[in-house]
Amino acid sequence: MRGKSISSERFSSILSPIREELRQVEARMGQALITDEEPLTAILRGLFISGGKRLRPALTILASKFRRSEASKVVALAAAVEMLHTATLVHDDMVDNSIMRRGNPTLNAAWDDGVVVLVGDYLFARSAALSAETENPRIISLFAKTLMLISSSELREALNIQKPNQKDYYWRISNKTASLFAAATEGGALLSEAVEEEVQALRSYGYDLGMAFQIMDDILDFTGDEEELGKPIGSDLRQGVITLPVLYFLEEDPDWGSVERILKGGEEREEHIHSLVTRVESSGAIRSSQAEAQGFTDKAKEALSVLPANEYRQVMLELADYLMVRRS
Repeated sequence: MRGKSISSERFSSILSPIREELRQVEARMGQALITDEEPLTAILRGLFISGGKRLRPALTILASKFRRSEASKVVALAAAVEMLHTATLVHDDMVDNSIMRRGNPTLNAAWDDGVVVLVGDYLFARSAALSAETENPRIISLFAKTLMLISSSELREALNIQKPNQKDYYWRISNKTASLFAAATEGGALLSEAVEEEVQALRSYGYDLGMAFQIMDDILDFTGDEEELGKPIGSDLRQGVITLPVLYFLEEDPDWGSVERILKGGEEREEHIHSLVTRVESSGAIRSSQAEAQGFTDKAKEALSVLPANEYRQVMLELADYLMVRRS
């Protein structure tokens, strides 16, 4: 097992003011994973045992800290958000036929598609049940809408055979990633006594943070360290996913053929992937993508200006800055 990286330690330090709440979320998820079927319980525990950063639950908790809130409902919602996120990853891995994620084997590595689909479905249902514990109709509706947005993004990606462009890219990451970040922060705000202006500010923070997060994730697929990422560099290209760095690169060098050769597969596919990764990394595409992510980060931080200047707002500001320099 690898030890914690400096990046992970920094993340943990930033979230130290809500460490106890995150511990409660972990315990609540542990309870929710217990089923009447021991094999299913073992599979579910295996999915969550590696931990992960728990970024989305942290956002839920932080967003609830500006006004008075009921702790048990915030914990339930934070657990629901993480379960929804994990369910989407389970289905993503099956669709992409991925056998590793963050350095750990996926369910695909041990189970057939039927089992993987049903596990993902179970997590979606369990997540919905946890969100219902908030007894807040607006949150329950928000969860349903977010799931629809994530699913529509995955369907569009699977069915789209046209040449990708930036408009499609932003639509996809808005629905696939930013929508869940926004749901986490909006949901946390709704469980407090926040006024509507504050709810919308926290939603905006989550949305723009999610956009920046996904762009940085896509950059790391070209510039990151494979050991820290837990996956090979160029994984998106292997899955046929065209991200912002590639789109910016193609603006500089309109060589669509280099991308088509990867998408078509063939014996020399790995060679083409390594070549394109090198060309993208050495071009201005990475700097352009970083500037775009920074723009979303600045918007996220600005959205917090209407909120009380407490320690949790400072945590959210530091968190936004951290996500711009993370390495995994």
